[in-house]
Amino acid sequence: MSTFSAVSSTAERLDYLLISDGAPAPCEGDLRAGVVQLRSEIKLIENKLMSDENGRIKIGEEEKRKITQLAYDVEDAVESYAWRQSSAAADSKWKLGSVLKYPTARSLRKDLHAFSKRIDEIRSVTAGGGEGSPRSGVRSVVVVEPPPPPQIHGTEVRSGGEDVTELTARLVGPESKLSVVAVYGVGGIGKTTLAQSVYNNRIVIEHFDTRAWAYVGQNFQARGILESVLSSLRPERSKSEIAAMEMMVLMDQLYKAQKGRRYLVVLDDVLSFEAWDTMRFAFPDDNNGSRIVITTRDEEVAKLMSTSVLEMKLLPEDRSWEILQSASGVMDGTEFNPEIEMVGKQIARYCKGLPLAITVMGGILRMKNLDEWKEVLDVLVAGDGRLQETKSVLSLSYNHLPLHLKPCFLYLGHFPEDEAIPVEKLYLLWMAEGLIAARAEDGRTQKEVAETYLKQLVDRSLVFVVENEVSDPTRFKSCQLHDLIRDLCISNGKQEEFFDVIDFGLGGKISSSSRRLAIYLYKIKDDNDDALLNIRDARDIRSILFYDRDESHVKPASSSNLPRAFSDLTEFQGARVLHFDGVDFQVKKLPRGIQKLIYLRHLSFQGCHLKVFPSSFCSFPFLETLDLRVIDCCVMTIPNVLWKISSLRHLYFPQAFRVDTNDKLKLNTLKKLQVLENFNASLCDTSDLLQLENLQILSGVVEGNTDLKNIIGCMDSSKFLRHSSLDVKKFDSYSKERLAIVAELLECNGLHNLDFEGYLGVMPPHRSIGSNITSVVFIGSEFGEDPMPVFAKFPNLRSLVLCKDAFVGKKMVCSEPNHFLRLESLKLVTLQYLEELEVDEAAMPRLVVITIERCNKLDAIPSGLSKIPTLERFMIGSMPKEFQEKVNQIIEKQRDNGNKELTVTFYDC
Repeated sequence: MSTFSAVSSTAERLDYLLISDGAPAPCEGDLRAGVVQLRSEIKLIENKLMSDENGRIKIGEEEKRKITQLAYDVEDAVESYAWRQSSAAADSKWKLGSVLKYPTARSLRKDLHAFSKRIDEIRSVTAGGGEGSPRSGVRSVVVVEPPPPPQIHGTEVRSGGEDVTELTARLVGPESKLSVVAVYGVGGIGKTTLAQSVYNNRIVIEHFDTRAWAYVGQNFQARGILESVLSSLRPERSKSEIAAMEMMVLMDQLYKAQKGRRYLVVLDDVLSFEAWDTMRFAFPDDNNGSRIVITTRDEEVAKLMSTSVLEMKLLPEDRSWEILQSASGVMDGTEFNPEIEMVGKQIARYCKGLPLAITVMGGILRMKNLDEWKEVLDVLVAGDGRLQETKSVLSLSYNHLPLHLKPCFLYLGHFPEDEAIPVEKLYLLWMAEGLIAARAEDGRTQKEVAETYLKQLVDRSLVFVVENEVSDPTRFKSCQLHDLIRDLCISNGKQEEFFDVIDFGLGGKISSSSRRLAIYLYKIKDDNDDALLNIRDARDIRSILFYDRDESHVKPASSSNLPRAFSDLTEFQGARVLHFDGVDFQVKKLPRGIQKLIYLRHLSFQGCHLKVFPSSFCSFPFLETLDLRVIDCCVMTIPNVLWKISSLRHLYFPQAFRVDTNDKLKLNTLKKLQVLENFNASLCDTSDLLQLENLQILSGVVEGNTDLKNIIGCMDSSKFLRHSSLDVKKFDSYSKERLAIVAELLECNGLHNLDFEGYLGVMPPHRSIGSNITSVVFIGSEFGEDPMPVFAKFPNLRSLVLCKDAFVGKKMVCSEPNHFLRLESLKLVTLQYLEELEVDEAAMPRLVVITIERCNKLDAIPSGLSKIPTLERFMIGSMPKEFQEKVNQIIEKQRDNGNKELTVTFYDC
């Protein structure tokens, strides 16, 4: 698989060199003909590898290693040539011989000749099969997507839902003393799924005043867990505010947030008693029926921590077969086939009653015929006796993946186990690693192809979704692997030399022959730990990903430096990806030599503390992604050098930054830029936006007339803009001219999300409303007249927030039917003059949640709201007791009428 990944990536880079808008200096003349021929030869090798995967031919491991090395050598050579040509044209100051792996005197023609000889040698060994003509165009796998599998969750997995019923009874039972309930069972049996199902159960939601969920895991951090719980209980507090608290203050705030309330806290995947012993004093016992649930696979931990243990048993064979039928869809729309049932029951037996194994097996079997079911059974019967059967099932799920999905799946394993993976980060890394084609044959963008790949992994039950996008619930926001599946990724990744996790917490000598390294800095206990590290030649490493986290509350910062092997990156000449995640460069030193990594495609400092972006980081001719989204409390200084990185396609500014001169940052040369986030009009030249003709995603902050007009012009004129978010700050409109600019903004079809802070007084007269606006926030606008009739005309509005006297009238009316047709969330905060809210049940037919906070003169919730069929939740914050009582009366009345799904959450009341 790693060989196929290397060859496919190289084929794409050759395409990149051959197109004029791709490489810094495209090939021309006879050189172009030579590269075209080389590309054809590489595609033939790619086809042979696919034949090897399909069993039509057999390529030995030694030949695969030679092919892998050839692919990487070709990629280095062609990119070296492109860089050399562009450097010569720009009269570069670089000393070529000191940086490049290939001597400067060596021409690309000689390289091409040498590669052809190596390809001939490989061809002679791998003759037969796969000799068909290579596909034209760039590499792309066009997959006909199977229908999505049925979702197997919660009570559906457990036989009859007995575990759900039992756990619910223990949580809402009459026992008044604080109880700790342990859900115990082997890995993959569904402990977390059970806890989630009960946590979101309507009966449980109604029973407890507050609920919170935190993941513990083997990398236990008391502070991180307490922060997670406090964030759940106090959503109005920012994460940066909570993160700034001292440990004792944090515990005190958490204690007070729960004091006097009936709370439910779930601690998922607890592996040691010490984890609980460190935190238990933050949870008060007020004899009011509060509960703490832990999930654990350790029986001793379950008994030591809890007042009661719920042990989850493996599923019986008949239930295993029922779930396998559902997960595979074998009986959907087809006649009963007794032979499939016979084979299926035998396959289910190999899953040993483990829900994770059963659902993964269902993903393997989906859309397969009887003969293919028999083949899967034969593999299980003849399986490796050294492997546990559950591991065999999971390994089989990997073996049955299409070739293009295997590297994408394995790549997920390098992320730390106890963290949800933001899919945006994942997609960027997949693209930088060459796992996603730059151009798909069916016209999709790289991101769209990446989304399809992740969806296919989710459909196979190999990845589970943590969170969906609020604006588009069909799209994923974050995902995660079950720890058993992650272990499979790490094991196979190491075996195939695709990637390796450098985990100093395991102790002993660490060796790796992989070309991609994920380094867990927070596992280093001593500065000498890395003396035991043995990796391959630095020049062969393609990706280095550093993961760190703040553990100052757990242990002293004994290891203040990066491992010695990575303190100077000059020798890592072949690196394409350099990713720092959560590294505090106030404590650790930024590695030397980064500016010499000329082949970099991806450079990220996401979540780090880095006060100054070095001015030398501007000579990266292939850099496509630059992520400067440092931690919120860090204000980065950025020199005016970004315009030099003309290859950039994705640029992420920090939330807060400054420039080192009085001049604004220039961006007008970044013609290839597709994504620009956290653009600040006070620090960047807005007129440059008009020249970014390939821009697809834009988010920014703006103050001032001219800047806002330029941004509106960019959004209106861009051919490819797909999504834009604009945060308008302190834009007080006391003149017709300024109101006219706001009117232009509301009319803009290129605008999607708008946060507007400042005085308006009146809703500006406008000819139409932008058809793509989905989210609107108005702060301090002081509308004298009810603005709801205008907002009702927004055709695609899904979220509306009015806060801090956005409306200063007494009455707000939403009574017209067929208005707010798509509105799902309405939030009213600190509208101190609002006395009456009138809502007709037909006015907001899709409303899901309404939030009312600090509107102290508002007398009651309108009765029409509770009649909206889609409404699920009231969020009530800092409102008088009388108001709360009226809300409870409405809830009770609705339950009497059969609406059991409507819930209310009170906070800061």
